[in-house]
Amino acid sequence: VTLSLQAIVSVTYLLMNNILFDFGGETSVTSYAIVSRMLMFALFPIFGITQGFVPIAGYNYGAQNYDRVKHTIRIAIVYSMTMASVVFVMLIGFPELITRMFTTDPLVIEKTPTAMRWVFAATPIIAVQLIGSAYFQAVGKAVPALLLTLSRQGFFFIPLIFILPLWYGELGVWMAFPVSDVLSTLLTASILYREVSTKLISKP
Repeated sequence: VTLSLQAIVSVTYLLMNNILFDFGGETSVTSYAIVSRMLMFALFPIFGITQGFVPIAGYNYGAQNYDRVKHTIRIAIVYSMTMASVVFVMLIGFPELITRMFTTDPLVIEKTPTAMRWVFAATPIIAVQLIGSAYFQAVGKAVPALLLTLSRQGFFFIPLIFILPLWYGELGVWMAFPVSDVLSTLLTASILYREVSTKLISKP
């Protein structure tokens, strides 16, 4: 799963640079470099919670303590969404100030805040997608774990960065971020809900 995700991330980065260069030149590519760094920073706390969630969920699933598994899922999602929301407020509220920490180029400072607001528009709900895919990894269900892990960037984001710019130009590239976040979260939430409601039933 990790190797597949790393490959998708590398391909996505190259595609984004090429597409943004075609639509906005070097300024847009620089904006993406700044935004991608902030995106990694924003997701670090959620990744930390995810890493702690996996062994706890896996141990209790193996012990057939399904009530505790469900409780762990809820706690992990709540804490992840809370931390993501804090980062969301900072990035949405002060994008120009954050951009100035990376560059003094006036064109980049002018363009990056709009990109940053679009990219992080759905940040709080990403927690559901990450925790949901981590759950299937924790319980040893490799196929749904792989599909859900790759869904955000592989199934939704890459097609969207080709489709949306046809109508919205460079803005369409930035719009692909929240749209793919929403779609992958809805997919993960539906599969996770079905799993929890049908499989995680404690024996009397």
